[in-house]
Amino acid sequence: MSTSRLAWYSHEICFWHDPGPGSGYVPVGPGVEPLRQFAVDPDLRRAEGLAKASGVTDRFTALTPTPASDEDLLLVHVPDHIERVEAASAAGAGDAGVYAYVNYHSAQAARLAVGACVQAATGVLDGRFDRAYCLVRPPGHHAEPDRAMALCLYNNLAVAARAAQRQGARRVLILDWDVHHGNGIQRTFYEDPDVLYISVHQEGLFPAASGRVLETGAGAGAGSTLNVPLPAGSGHGAYLAVMDRIVEPAARAFGPDLILVAAGVDASGHDPMGRMLCTSRTFHSMTSTMCRLADELTGGRIVFAHEGGYSAWYQPMLVLGTASAIAGLPAPQDPFLHSLEHLPGQRLQRHQDRVIAHLEDHHPLLAGSAPPAPAAGPSAVAGRSAPGTGVPT
Repeated sequence: MSTSRLAWYSHEICFWHDPGPGSGYVPVGPGVEPLRQFAVDPDLRRAEGLAKASGVTDRFTALTPTPASDEDLLLVHVPDHIERVEAASAAGAGDAGVYAYVNYHSAQAARLAVGACVQAATGVLDGRFDRAYCLVRPPGHHAEPDRAMALCLYNNLAVAARAAQRQGARRVLILDWDVHHGNGIQRTFYEDPDVLYISVHQEGLFPAASGRVLETGAGAGAGSTLNVPLPAGSGHGAYLAVMDRIVEPAARAFGPDLILVAAGVDASGHDPMGRMLCTSRTFHSMTSTMCRLADELTGGRIVFAHEGGYSAWYQPMLVLGTASAIAGLPAPQDPFLHSLEHLPGQRLQRHQDRVIAHLEDHHPLLAGSAPPAPAAGPSAVAGRSAPGTGVPT
């Protein structure tokens, strides 16, 4: 693919966001010693450095995002939520929601993260690019319309999806393979039939009791949510089976104009915030599949946005695997692969297959009960009026 057709969005200020010392995402307090947080964003700067050193970013057009406007944020978030984030950040520190700690730079970093995703989505819709990668922080998929949560201040891809609808995209597919369930994305679009949200996550991890197979949408959006809660210990085989048997057929049944991917890398076998076994090869394979699917269904229009990833030593290699696939390059040489690839959990297990088989038999998009979607193609967006942008509750 031509270099001019690939966009890379990042901003130095995104690396200045820091949720402060603690343990995991829990801040310093009773029983919690001040430790280096897992979610320290200089690790993301190292990831971009590896992509540059490997020559992968040479395949992309590097773009500097501008901060999201209030108009953008209000496509998803209520005014009080925006004010809380701004106030906590202006104070220099504080919790902007639930385990959503900030520093002085966090509000600006969060607006830049949203801005990157909005500009990437509108850029591929405009035809300036086919594919885009947003290497930004803070992440977004836990942020709900009225509150920040678990390191997420604004919901980057939810706002991008609404901005795409505002620009004329009629149907948007959001695939989320972060190890945690994207409760914020689900809540935003749970009653919207024009946004299909697919989440592949570790069962019961976070938030508690969120992302169950029976959560499939409501009202007009019934069938437009698809949760794949995989058991802990799922690896390469299980994730690729989900892509083959769940994601691809659901996407074809839905017929999107645009694909957005919440491309967290915390489902890796070295991540301290999950218990999955994915490798750089897994993320490269899943990314390649989604790029091929975009070529088939949307004229190539696809945006990947970084979400979670908390292994200081393995996150850069996982980002490199994702970026390499977007650029159409082979999977990178991974010095950590030997420690994970031989584990039995890398093969699809019977108890993991039961989750996939249940969805094949029962989810409306997969069981044949969903109405046929109109074909989407390179000109699918042209000439359409923007849908309403009210936020479902």
